[in-house]
Amino acid sequence: MNETRDAWEQVVGRLVRRRLVRAALVVLALLYAGAIYAPLLASDRPYVLVGIDYREYGEARRTLLPATTNLARLLREGPEEYGARRAASGGFGWEEAVAAEEEAAARRVATMQAYLAGEPRAAVLGDLSARVDAAVAAGRSGDRERATAHADAARELAGAIQTSLAARDPRRPGEGEVTLRPVRRHPLWQAIGATELFFMVLWTLVLLGPLWGRAVDRLLLGGDPTRIRRARAAKLAAVLALSLLGALAGGRGGGGSTSLESASIKAGLTSGDIVATRVVFPPLSFGFAELRAGERLRPPSWAGGAARAPAGAGAGPPEVEVLYGEPAAASPWRHLLGTDSLGRDLLVRLLWGGRISLTVGLVSAVLLVLIGTAVGAAAGYFGGWIDLVLSRVIEVVLCIPAFFLILTVVAFTDPAVVPPLVAIAVVIALVRWTGVARLARAEVLRLRELEFTLAARALGASALRTIFRHVLPNAIGPILVAGAFAVAAGILTESALSFLGLGVSHPIPSWGALATESRSPAHWWIQVFPGLLIFVTVVCYNLVGDAIRDAVDPRMRIESR
Repeated sequence: MNETRDAWEQVVGRLVRRRLVRAALVVLALLYAGAIYAPLLASDRPYVLVGIDYREYGEARRTLLPATTNLARLLREGPEEYGARRAASGGFGWEEAVAAEEEAAARRVATMQAYLAGEPRAAVLGDLSARVDAAVAAGRSGDRERATAHADAARELAGAIQTSLAARDPRRPGEGEVTLRPVRRHPLWQAIGATELFFMVLWTLVLLGPLWGRAVDRLLLGGDPTRIRRARAAKLAAVLALSLLGALAGGRGGGGSTSLESASIKAGLTSGDIVATRVVFPPLSFGFAELRAGERLRPPSWAGGAARAPAGAGAGPPEVEVLYGEPAAASPWRHLLGTDSLGRDLLVRLLWGGRISLTVGLVSAVLLVLIGTAVGAAAGYFGGWIDLVLSRVIEVVLCIPAFFLILTVVAFTDPAVVPPLVAIAVVIALVRWTGVARLARAEVLRLRELEFTLAARALGASALRTIFRHVLPNAIGPILVAGAFAVAAGILTESALSFLGLGVSHPIPSWGALATESRSPAHWWIQVFPGLLIFVTVVCYNLVGDAIRDAVDPRMRIESR
């Protein structure tokens, strides 16, 4: 095993000595960083917002009475009457309905308390919360009379609050009596899910690895190879643990992904519904699903996009709506790569689209390498009827036109049941694993008759231990080469499917789908920039694959000497 590790360290050393490989790895690292950090680079939600949202406060104040009224009605009816009334129409059960109304009232109270901190009259909100809690507790215990009394009292308090705690809005002088205080919020961080945070922390540690990894090894371990290997394993575990802790500590979004809905914060800041004392937006303050009717198919800013009207507009300049935090309409920084057919910023959608294209390529490659390696290793090591059956299966799958099979499966897959992203990655893996399987079979057939494999068998090692401990580590070279090429092939396949309209659905972008927004030569930026990213990514993966193939070739080792 030590000899195998030393050989792979030599392979890595030969790889990093190539300038083209280093450049390709840097480009790939930046592309993945852009996709992973897309929410932090491009979003219509600010990092920090310190201000007063008069619209949010007013809505909470106006809807507090209906929430308590509905709660009082539910507690007055009880489970039996409520069940009889809802028997025909279905819907939530009594417990779920009470919990929903209780949560709605609590949310509104919390919103008002945040803006009324320090206001003496805000103490009535605490009394209202206590009444609601007492009413719900009594209702769940079966004391309907006591629950109704507390609920009616809560409803009366909500009515008094609606009248007495109206905010003093600077847009409406003379209305309201209470002064609200600014609240500090982090809208963007609150929309990011735990899965996204995990990969953000992980990729940050991976990118910083070259800065501290080798220096720490040499400084603390004195160059001892065994201790260095143990330290590297410990650091890998630490990177994964820190990433997981970051995700658990900060992830608040549902489902692990940023919300697809456009935020209304910029519109509120522009209209004056939100009065802010401090706002910090991402570098690109546009959401990937944010529509702009006045900027449809606008060319890049540096190509005269600020002076040209969108398709179908009149001879005059377009009416561009500039919201708070955005560059001016004529600014060269407003849309660096232009907009699509719905007025969405193309650069923002390219960053977010990288998440789909790069993920499909990587996941499909990992899956097909795992499947192909398992099948090929089993066929090559065991031989006999197992090899015969598995080889015939490989040949049958090879006879099927891969792309047409992928088209058929994706076309008949229900997006509501299986997400298109998962369907495309799995189908690509299930169709294109045969190349890896043939490579793995050939390598295992060669290695199983060598001395170290025979020695492992003679010492009583099981078949699985011999395969995974001794054979596969020495056969991994061609498999890695095939995996690198498979990532590029997966990206091309996903782009082709999205280009044909069978990829991910709107508003989620992918590089292939972005290229279909317009096929007119007049809108050249729509095809050029997504196509350029696909081309650069595929070329980089092919360069890495070629370099790995040369590095693991024994003849190249002799030539390099």
